[in-house]
Amino acid sequence: MTQDEELDRNGIELCFCEIEGILDVLIYIRVEAEPVQHLALNDACVTLLHLGKERLKKAGAKLGRPRVAA
Repeated sequence: MTQDEELDRNGIELCFCEIEGILDVLIYIRVEAEPVQHLALNDACVTLLHLGKERLKKAGAKLGRPRVAA
């Protein structure tokens, strides 16, 4: 594995950790939120998941890996 590939893999792992942490916070806030706020927080979680999937697709393409499943 080249140094560039290793850096790309580390970037992907960091992206996973960041997304996981943000989702944990959003889910916790949603549990504590008023019912009216639930939809907005659900939308935020879904948006973050879609953005994460797109970033992983780009990273996978950069590494020459198959696309991330939908």
